[in-house]
Amino acid sequence: MHKSIGYHTRLRGNDSVKCVGGSFGGNIDQETVERISRLFDVRVTKSGTVYFVDKEGRDVRLYFHIDADRTEKGKAALKAWRADKEKAQEAYEKKEQEIQALLNTMSQEEIIQRLTQGEPDDIETA
Repeated sequence: MHKSIGYHTRLRGNDSVKCVGGSFGGNIDQETVERISRLFDVRVTKSGTVYFVDKEGRDVRLYFHIDADRTEKGKAALKAWRADKEKAQEAYEKKEQEIQALLNTMSQEEIIQRLTQGEPDDIETA
């Protein structure tokens, strides 16, 4: 099973500090929430607020994230991206073939001349 649900914790007092993370498979439902919450202790502050506590004893907030490529929208976006990429590759290959066909009509001297000095006066162009 692909582990499509990720989680990470951030410090309660400084949300910019990511502490720990992981991933697991399954559905996002209460059962899953309970399963992941078992990895943490909880602490109740003097004001009655409950926080998760990580293995290092830090008060943390727990966040879930979902791999976008595992959603229907993500799959559709990937399909469109692949089609666009394929079209771009085909266009590149067509242009490459056109250039090669042109080069095949020229001598090595003509190619070198065009690359180093531009089009010489004595070479006819189509």
